[in-house]
Amino acid sequence: MNLKMVPVEIVGLKADLQTALNTLRRLGCMHIDDLTDYPEVSARPLSLDREMLRHQEELSFLAARINGLLNILGGISPSQTTPRISDYLGEARACVDELMPKTQALTTRREKLQAELASLPRYEATLRRLLPIIPPMAHEAGNVSIGVLVGRAHVGVLDSVARQALEVTNGGAEVVASDVDVSTRAMLIVFPVKYTEKIESILGHEDVSRLRLPAELGSGPPDAVLATLQRRMAAIPDEIKMAERELAELSAQWRSRLAGWSVSLQEEIDTSRVLPKFGETDTTFVLAGWVPSKDYEQVKKDLHDALGESFFIQILPLTSEMTTHAPVVLQNLAPAKPFESLVKLLSIPRYGHIDPTSLMAFFMPIFFGMMLGDVAYGVILLMISLLMSRKYKKGIIHDILIILAMGSAWGIIFGFLYGEAFGTLGPTLGLHPLWIERTGSEFVISLLVMTLVVGAVHVTLGLILGVWEAIQDRSRSLLLERGGMLIGLIGLFLVVGVLTNYLPKGFMTPSVAAVIIGIVLLSASLGWLGLLMGPIEFIGLIGNVLSYLRIAAIGLASVYLAKVANDVAGIAGNIVVGIIIAVLIHTLNLALGAFSPTIHSMRLHYVEFFRKFYEGGGRKYEPFRSQQ
Repeated sequence: MNLKMVPVEIVGLKADLQTALNTLRRLGCMHIDDLTDYPEVSARPLSLDREMLRHQEELSFLAARINGLLNILGGISPSQTTPRISDYLGEARACVDELMPKTQALTTRREKLQAELASLPRYEATLRRLLPIIPPMAHEAGNVSIGVLVGRAHVGVLDSVARQALEVTNGGAEVVASDVDVSTRAMLIVFPVKYTEKIESILGHEDVSRLRLPAELGSGPPDAVLATLQRRMAAIPDEIKMAERELAELSAQWRSRLAGWSVSLQEEIDTSRVLPKFGETDTTFVLAGWVPSKDYEQVKKDLHDALGESFFIQILPLTSEMTTHAPVVLQNLAPAKPFESLVKLLSIPRYGHIDPTSLMAFFMPIFFGMMLGDVAYGVILLMISLLMSRKYKKGIIHDILIILAMGSAWGIIFGFLYGEAFGTLGPTLGLHPLWIERTGSEFVISLLVMTLVVGAVHVTLGLILGVWEAIQDRSRSLLLERGGMLIGLIGLFLVVGVLTNYLPKGFMTPSVAAVIIGIVLLSASLGWLGLLMGPIEFIGLIGNVLSYLRIAAIGLASVYLAKVANDVAGIAGNIVVGIIIAVLIHTLNLALGAFSPTIHSMRLHYVEFFRKFYEGGGRKYEPFRSQQ
C-alpha cells in the first residue's frame, strides 16, 4: 500500500532561509518540488545572487580538494556528530592548504620510487649479460664505456660502428659484442674520454639504440653500474615504506576530520542544489512539496520552534492533477518487503493506486513451489539462498535471495505433496505422494487442470482489482474493458462447468449470454475498432489463462530430467561413472530449478496479472535529508 502524503506550502522570511533548510534537512521527510509545478502558489522563482553563487563554487572546490585528500589518505565513515560548516570552514580551508602540498609530494615520491623499482630489473638483466665481455680497459681512469643494442637482423650496423670507433680513436678504443637474448645483440665500446663527442656523433649518424641507464646509477663500466643498481634496488623498498609511513601518520591525524568535513560540505552543496526549486517575493521565500501525513504536525512544530511566528505552513488542496504527481512510499509487511524490488523493476505504482507487492509476495512463491516441487532440490536451494543472503545484506541481490528462499520453502511443501526428492527417488527415500504423482500419466490431466484453475483465479482476481481501480478513477473506458473481460471470463467458466457436467444444463444459456455481454462491453470500450478487436482481445484473455499451463510444463520437465539422471546412474556400467553423470545432470536441473520458476513466475505476474489492474508510472519519494 502507499503511504498517505499531503501537499504542503511553506512561506518564511528570507533571513530565515538557511535555518528553515537546516530544520527540514534534519527532519528528513519533506519531498521538495519545483515551485513551477504549483501554479496555485503565487511566487516568482528564487534568484541566486552573486555572493551565493560564489559561495557555492567555493564549497564545491573545497569539497573536491578534501575528497582528493581522502582518496590518498583513505576515507572512513565520519563520526555520528560533526560540527556545522560555519564553525570550521576556515579551519578546513587552512588544513587543506597545508595538507595538500605534503600529500602530493609524498604520493609523487612514492609513485616515482615504485616506477623506478619496476624498471631497474630490466637494466639489471642487460648489465649482467655484459659482465663476461667487459675488457680491462673499462676500469682504467679516463676511459668511457658506452653500450649499444641492436636487433639480430641489423647486426651489420655494429661492424660499421666498431670500425668507425677504431678509426676516430686511432685504435685507442676497444669494442666487444655479445648476444643479450635471442633477438638482441649488445656491443660495448670503451674509449678515452677525449673522444666522447666523436663517438656520440658516430652513434647518432648510424641511428642505433644506446643502453641508456637512469642518471641515479651514475656512469662507469657495467660491473660498477650493476653494483650501484643493486644497492639502489635494495634501498628503494625502505624509501617507499618511509613515504607510506609518513602518509599513514597524516592519515591517522587528519582523515577523520576530513571525512566529517566532506559529509558536511556535501550536505551544504546538496542544500544549495534545491534552492532553484524555491520561489520568492520581495521579503520571503516560498517552497512546496510533499510530507507523509503522519509527519505533518512534527514538521509544523519543529519549524515553529526554529523560526518562531515568522513563517507560514499550510496543506494545499489535493486536486486530481496533483495526485498524479504525488511521490510514492511503499509500505508492506516485512515478508513482502523483498518483492518491492521486483515491482520497482517494472515501475513504481501510482499514488493512491493498488500496490501489488503483497499480492506478488503471496502468489509468486507458491507458483515457484508448484514448478520446483522437490524436497531435496528445495532444501538445497533454501540453504544456498540463506547462506548467500548473509553475504549480500541489502540491495536487489539480497531481495532476490530471500524470494528464492521463500520459493524453495514452498518447493519443499509441494515436494511432499508430489512425493518427490531428486525426482523419482522420493519413494526410495520413503516419500509417497500426498496429492498428485507428477510422473504418473494418469495424473497429468489433473495437474493441467490444477494449473488452469490457478490461472483462472489469478486472472479473475486481477480483473476484479482492475474494475475497482476503474471505479476509483471514474474511467468509463477502463470500466467497460475490464468489466467486459470479467463478465465474459466468468461466463466462459460457467460454460466449461456445464460442458464438464459440473453444472446443470440449464446454466448454458445464461453462461453464453454472459460471454456475449462481456465481449460486447469489451468491444464498446474500443470504439468502432472494437467490432474487430473486441473478440480478439477476449481470445487473448483466454490465452492469458492458458499461459498458466507453463507451471505444469516446467514442473514436468524438471521431474523427467531428474528421472533421466536417476535412470542413467542405474544403467551405467560403472557405478562411479553413473554417479558422476547423475550428479552433473541433477546439478543442471537444480540450476534450471532456480532460474526457470523465478523467470516464469515473474512473467505470469508482469504479463498475465499486472496488466489487468496495475497503474505504474509513480514518482519516487526523495525526501530532503541529511546523508549522514
